[in-house]
Amino acid sequence: MTGMNTRFLCGLFLLLNLGLSGCRVQKYPPELTQALPNKAPIGQEITLSGFQFTDEPTVSFGSNGTFVSGSVISANDEIIKVTVPRMPTGNTQVRVANSEGVSDPVSFSVLQPLPVVNSISPTNALPGQTIVIAGDFLDQLQWVRFGPGSVNILEAVKTQLAIVTPQSATVTVPDVPRGPQTLGIETTGGIVSRPFLVAGTPEITGFSPKRPRLSEEVIIQGKNLYDGVIRINGLVIPSTKNTDAELRIALPANATSGKLSVTLYDQLTATTADSVLLALAPTLDPNGFSITEGILGDRLVINGRNLRDVTAVTVGNTPATFRALSDTQLEVTLPDRAQTGEVFITLTNLGGSITSTQPLLYYNAPSGLTFSPARTLRGREIVVNGQSLYRITGVTVNGRPAPITSRIESSEIKFTVPADATTGPIVLTNRAGSSTTGRNLTVVLPPTVTDLTRKAIVGNRVVISGLFLLDANVYFTGSQNAAPNDGRNTDAELWVRVPNDAQTGPVRIVNLAGETTTTVSFTALRAPTGIAFGPDLAKVGADITITGQNLTDVTVVRFGNGKSSPARFRVSGQTLIVTVPADALDGPICLTNEAGTVCSSGSFNVLAPASNIVFTPTSNSIGGTITITGNNIANTREVKFNNGRSTAATFRVSGQTLIVTVPADVQAGAICLTNEGGIGCSAADFTPLLPPANLALSATTAAIGAEITITGANLATTKEVRFGNGKSSASKFRLTTTTPAGLLVTVPADAANGPICITNDGGTTCTTIGFTVK
Repeated sequence: MTGMNTRFLCGLFLLLNLGLSGCRVQKYPPELTQALPNKAPIGQEITLSGFQFTDEPTVSFGSNGTFVSGSVISANDEIIKVTVPRMPTGNTQVRVANSEGVSDPVSFSVLQPLPVVNSISPTNALPGQTIVIAGDFLDQLQWVRFGPGSVNILEAVKTQLAIVTPQSATVTVPDVPRGPQTLGIETTGGIVSRPFLVAGTPEITGFSPKRPRLSEEVIIQGKNLYDGVIRINGLVIPSTKNTDAELRIALPANATSGKLSVTLYDQLTATTADSVLLALAPTLDPNGFSITEGILGDRLVINGRNLRDVTAVTVGNTPATFRALSDTQLEVTLPDRAQTGEVFITLTNLGGSITSTQPLLYYNAPSGLTFSPARTLRGREIVVNGQSLYRITGVTVNGRPAPITSRIESSEIKFTVPADATTGPIVLTNRAGSSTTGRNLTVVLPPTVTDLTRKAIVGNRVVISGLFLLDANVYFTGSQNAAPNDGRNTDAELWVRVPNDAQTGPVRIVNLAGETTTTVSFTALRAPTGIAFGPDLAKVGADITITGQNLTDVTVVRFGNGKSSPARFRVSGQTLIVTVPADALDGPICLTNEAGTVCSSGSFNVLAPASNIVFTPTSNSIGGTITITGNNIANTREVKFNNGRSTAATFRVSGQTLIVTVPADVQAGAICLTNEGGIGCSAADFTPLLPPANLALSATTAAIGAEITITGANLATTKEVRFGNGKSSASKFRLTTTTPAGLLVTVPADAANGPICITNDGGTTCTTIGFTVK
């Protein structure tokens, strides 16, 4: 659709909608009508007019298939503001695109912008030296002008005297006069100017003499010094010789020491690292010190001459800070010195040095304190040695003032331990500060006990904790002599061994300052001895009496050489009444108290029921024998089967076993043994091998080959059935499914009249009724 048709339809749409303010055709590509201006430099904002741009159009610059996107600043349906992108200058085209399509292009010319100069390096140079101009849009550079001199860049590039890129240009400074010049950078986009100094950077390589006197000539060597302004300590001094490599001056009467500098065009300055030092030596007045002794930080005023230019002060060999009050007075702050004692002051200036003949006493706070003795009583003398024990004004022991009795200035102090002193550090004080000993002086007081082992075995260690225990003697109740030391002997802890004659009671501790007795009682422990008991044979649950020594504190009684569980007991006077425990075994009886465990020399025998009963074989027939083993079976009186319900079985003892005959009325069940300790039964059941019994026939007459039923007891283990009172061949049979089991028996070919006999592991039994063969 042409633009005219579009505008016609919009007008028609306006009329149809009674004066609506505008019309927008949808579903059609944008229409670009013009670009204002139609030429502009890169980076400039332009305005695109048209229709149907929508809110999110894109703008491209270019032709012949090469396009560059422009940055859209703002957009509506008819106006787009866009920035000209970086691209080749010259004629090109602009297009607008959105989701509906791309507009027809309009013509546009991209112009070169003004050059941008970000830096010039170096900022000064001599003719013939190169500089680098950094910035942007330098690719169409035409001229670089240095004041009256110019460089034709196009020609310079051809002769390789200039190198040009869009972001930099390297050019050679032309032959122009030295001094500040205006640097002009001209491209097809215009010209910009920057200040530039045509000059070399001054450099001072040296000067001599280093310590001149007034009116003496000073020679300055270096580079690019021509026409430089010379200053010493800020004073401008005219030159007597002026070249690039050398300047000369004569020091005026008002010259002072300081740095030497050369400045070109008020812009470039070279300054020496070293100062020019005028040589005027200081002098000191006799008795010119304001103080004769001092400490760190004290102010000493020195009187003399030529003191204003003093450059260094040392106290002894230690540098000190100072300030000149005038040419005749110098104030020195005493420095921190490790060494103390008399020192001499040295002053130095450019003219020389001088050392005082008058000494100054310098001292620090006391340090490196040691003392002896390390332990003492109140009222005794202590000797303290150390460094810088000058002018000591105070001594304390754990904060209590102590009187000084004598001193050796600088190295020794003697004092008396105050009457109220307690253990603690010694502090010495002078005007420079205080110093505390690295360890405490122990002021010995009567011993104090804070803890001790409350009970111990005679001969074992007792630990006593407290204060002032070093070298103290320890006496236990009942002991004639002090307890021997057992390895530790300090003020806070003392180890001793309990002597043999120690008894239960308080403990007394004695040192040089006094003694103390513990408020708690110590218990001397002794193991039981001389153990005897009666009776020496009893059953479980019975009481026996144990006698001996040291039994009242027994805590555990065990039988069977200590293998049983603890037995119940009570103390009766000096004896023990003990109940034999359920798991008691034969053997010594062992008693335990805090001193240890001791067992009796004699053995106690337990009347206990048989236990752990085991027998072999586990089944047998009546009259057969079995072997029984277990605990406490040697004194067995009776053996019964069927859990003790059978008649007593005959048996004999064989070593630690019983040989038992199976009784006639045996039944399945446990085997029970009876002795003086009671009855014990086996955990396993004995299974007797019983012969068939109570036999009955389903028929008392039948033909050969017929089958009859036999019922009775103990038939499940049947091995053989014979007819004719057991004289026939063995019959075929099978068990019935009834309970108890019966037999289905086939009458054999050689069966004869008479009882039928049945055999199992328990024996053979015949029917009481005869059987008749048909």
